[in-house]
Amino acid sequence: MSKDKLLHNKNTISIKYKGIDINVNLIYRKRKNITIQIKPNYEVSIISPLGVPKKLLKNFLIEKSDWILKKFDEYKEVEHIYKEKEFVDNEKYMYLGKEYNLKIIIDENEEVFIDNDLLIVRVKNTEKEYIKNKLKLWYKKESERIVIERLVYCREHCSMMMRLIPSKLKVKEQKKRWGTCTSKRSIYINSKISMARKEAIDYILIHEFSHLVHMNHSKDFYSLVKQMMPNYKEQEKWLKENSYKLKL
Repeated sequence: MSKDKLLHNKNTISIKYKGIDINVNLIYRKRKNITIQIKPNYEVSIISPLGVPKKLLKNFLIEKSDWILKKFDEYKEVEHIYKEKEFVDNEKYMYLGKEYNLKIIIDENEEVFIDNDLLIVRVKNTEKEYIKNKLKLWYKKESERIVIERLVYCREHCSMMMRLIPSKLKVKEQKKRWGTCTSKRSIYINSKISMARKEAIDYILIHEFSHLVHMNHSKDFYSLVKQMMPNYKEQEKWLKENSYKLKL
């Protein structure tokens, strides 16, 4: 276990400041400085060197309470970004870069489809996990279809893409990455890629296929990406700015 791993059990410290109760996770590690971490879900942790008394840490937290509350206010403004999906009517979901309102219909004949501005889910079971799994399956199938469609488009418009042949191309669930390219030249694309707009999908494909030439993110790698997609930075920016929408 590395030095930065948790070495002692985690417990809590509670303080009250300006009428607000703040519960803080206490984590002891082998380190020199005391730091405070705040996650977007308002989870506060204080990370301390071994042996520092709780009373001293509590005083430290009180001194930093204004900063903690300021962070809470900042997170409130972007709370929607981190809010988990409820899979209920009128919740917004992305498909090819456009937002659609979810519409759930109880029906024995199950299907998922787009109709005007609605993402319609016909299901016999309206439990959250059931609807979530139906949507995951639908997005994966759409992603498989769209990846092939956009790959054909990229190859028709870029001769270099015609020469880049992976050993495998597969759409599968990935938690953090839009795509990966392995040392065995296998390319895996995120099963939610159909949420992104077509230009961003093209960029993800070009990015991963470029790794067949350069297995890194060097200047040569990005030079190749730019050769195939001159405006790739625009697509990178779009993906970053819309990442909170592109999720289930």
